Amino acid sequence: MASKVEVIVLGLLVEGPAHGYGLLERLRARSSDLWAEVGRASVYQTLARLERAGALRGRARPGREGPDRRVFSITSLGRSRLRDGVAALLADPRPDDAAAIAFAFLHTLPPRRARAALDDRREALETSVASVDEALASAAAVAATDTLRRRRALLEAELRWLARAGRSLAGAGTR
Repeated sequence: MASKVEVIVLGLLVEGPAHGYGLLERLRARSSDLWAEVGRASVYQTLARLERAGALRGRARPGREGPDRRVFSITSLGRSRLRDGVAALLADPRPDDAAAIAFAFLHTLPPRRARAALDDRREALETSVASVDEALASAAAVAATDTLRRRRALLEAELRWLARAGRSLAGAGTR
């Protein structure tokens, strides 16, 4: 499975070739600090790892006003890895930035796969709600109960958002 940083790097390279600094600029332009934590070193390490794996193709370009840069483009293997990574991140109902990353690159999935990935996420979230409800029924400590209620409220909010996103995809002819 692709890591979160791999999904981000591959998703940004779908837009067109770029060097590492250019990818960091694309991230900043998207206010990525609000939906994902990505370190500069992680981007460069991920570029090297993905190139070795054949998911990217890199070529050296002489720098005009600065150092030479390695420009990367995504390969068909990279596109496949991206699609699998987005779907896998969506299927994980844990409350971290994985879903935000997946939603940011949902447009890279074919329409039917995007719809299926959203359905899988909805099912996973509904299962999580049921687990939280079971835990609430047996929780003794007030702090645990408050934490579980918070988690349930977040799950319910995302389920409502998913319903809207699903209707939006359906309206865009993605059935």
